[in-house]
Amino acid sequence: MSHESEKIMKILITTPTGNIGRRVLVELLAPEFSVRVITRNPLRLPEEIREQVEIVRGSADDAATLRRALDGVEALFWCVPTESLQTVNVRNHYERFARAGSEAIREAGTPRIVTISAGGKGLARNAGSISGLHTMEEILNESGAAIRHLRCGVFMENFLLQAQQICEQGILCYPMPGHVAIPMVAVADIADVALRWLARRDWAGIMGVAVHGPEDLSYNQAAAIIELVLERPVRYREMPADGYVRNLVRSGASVHYARSLAARFAELRRGITRAEPRTPESTTPTSLTTWTESEMLHIAESLSSQSELVGSHHPSYGMKNFSRL
Repeated sequence: MSHESEKIMKILITTPTGNIGRRVLVELLAPEFSVRVITRNPLRLPEEIREQVEIVRGSADDAATLRRALDGVEALFWCVPTESLQTVNVRNHYERFARAGSEAIREAGTPRIVTISAGGKGLARNAGSISGLHTMEEILNESGAAIRHLRCGVFMENFLLQAQQICEQGILCYPMPGHVAIPMVAVADIADVALRWLARRDWAGIMGVAVHGPEDLSYNQAAAIIELVLERPVRYREMPADGYVRNLVRSGASVHYARSLAARFAELRRGITRAEPRTPESTTPTSLTTWTESEMLHIAESLSSQSELVGSHHPSYGMKNFSRL
């Protein structure tokens, strides 16, 4: 092997088509890295990316497949896929992936791992997926690898799930008081932090790394920022937890999934994000204003133009009917 090839770092990416994984993947397509991905469906990767990476077909919750994918890998980007609406045991979802991961990492002797986790470690009790991610951390800590667990704030991208409601009704709602401030972070910033750790060889041990976004915001403040950028009225409305659960179940979620999501908000309300105090290192640059301009504004404009088109052909249709089309 030449001296030049010895410098190349082989990195395995899980969830390469996910919100964070795809950003990490694109940035690693450089001569100093050799990138391998594990995915159930390689065709979800753009063709130009498939030509530049090594693909292992399968899932990271299968220890044997993951072990093969880890052969020769120096660093692993570990992100558990989000549980489905129909999940009946959220914590088990994260435990299943973590147990397969820990086994495969130990057998492969993988030196370093960067994981996507959540804030609140040590304070969260029954916090749905947040608690699942903390359990994941503990299981992976037994793998023998050096690990950096990225304990992220609430993703700004979650607002996209309510984009249509925001645009049509001017309402943003969660089962959470509007005045409680929490860290909100853009996934692009999380990907940047992950990349900085993945590309380095000079670290060891196990540590949590907070990723907080530029400032803590309440949902009242978030609604005001979104209103300013979209130039349309937007207000925050706190939804009762039982109503939130009923709405999710009507949308196809399992009762367990719906309750676990409500429990997550209850724990955020209790202030679990205090577990990782904000520092200059945990403060990332993308503001909610910048994020809304780049990620939500074009969606709002598209929804508005479609609504106007519908209205011109069907004068009786208001914005409230847009979701039927």
